[in-house]
Amino acid sequence: MHSDQDTILIFQKPELYFFPHFQEIVFSPFGVPERSFRYLIYKFLYIFRIPCCSLFWGGWKKKLKTAKQVVIFDYGYQAGMETYIKKVNPSCKVFLFFWNIITEKQKNHKLFTDPGAIYSTDKGCCARYHFHYNHIFYPRDYYEPYTPKYQDRLFFLGADKGRVPYLHALKSVLEAGGLTCEICVLTDRKDREYRNAYSDILAENGLSYPAYLEKIRHCGVLLDVNQAGQEALTMRVMESIYLSKKLITNNRDIVNYDFYDEDNIYLLPETLSGDFSSKALTERISGEIRSFLERPFRPYPEEILARYDFEHWKRQFR
Repeated sequence: MHSDQDTILIFQKPELYFFPHFQEIVFSPFGVPERSFRYLIYKFLYIFRIPCCSLFWGGWKKKLKTAKQVVIFDYGYQAGMETYIKKVNPSCKVFLFFWNIITEKQKNHKLFTDPGAIYSTDKGCCARYHFHYNHIFYPRDYYEPYTPKYQDRLFFLGADKGRVPYLHALKSVLEAGGLTCEICVLTDRKDREYRNAYSDILAENGLSYPAYLEKIRHCGVLLDVNQAGQEALTMRVMESIYLSKKLITNNRDIVNYDFYDEDNIYLLPETLSGDFSSKALTERISGEIRSFLERPFRPYPEEILARYDFEHWKRQFR
């Protein structure tokens, strides 16, 4: 079994999530700010495959000699990292881990030199690209026991990723089911018509993870909407388990997980591109939401908390 100090995590922007919690072992890929002249120099060297790129990599290099494994998260990977790590510490195992689905622009799995050391948390990607599977995880000591406060409040914060029309239509249905919804979506789209049409759910700025957690503490229900083609569990699922919140999701595969409990998780029915125009459908969903909210939350048992925490996740890499 590895201790924390035996493992290094390389993640693109650790400050956006819970990773500062692991501040001794998690690092940004770079040792220079991404918006700086030095970074531009790095990108030039990287694009043209000029040696010395490693000079610009982050503080994780100083910990390599004692590391037993390095897990590089998808967007944190830079070509050549695994080769560099192996030169410094030949006995160190290096893994590439995808916790996002692979898009047409994503090529890291093609650049990584050890196909047998690539893992993903998306079952579809594992089947399609012959990756190994590993679950998503959450820090155990973030756990908060259930409280009956704020049972009728729902919170969602996420990027657009083509989900805005669906989320906008869904908000009205959820509110008809008795929920007070705070749905905040960050988008890169600038056109006025789009922003006006969905102004009630579009947000100007994101939140730090501590501020995001404070929002979650003041709600009883989390919303989880997978993007098209995504089968993987999202961080919101983990947050609902470890922060003891009910969950509303469109992830059809969630019923196949060992933590699924219909008293805690409501699975949204499939609709055509988020079309909630059918009065009969919206009334049915709203009625089911009301019934779902009335059922008591059932705290997740210790074996579930142990199965999806950081320590268990770390041991799955082989």
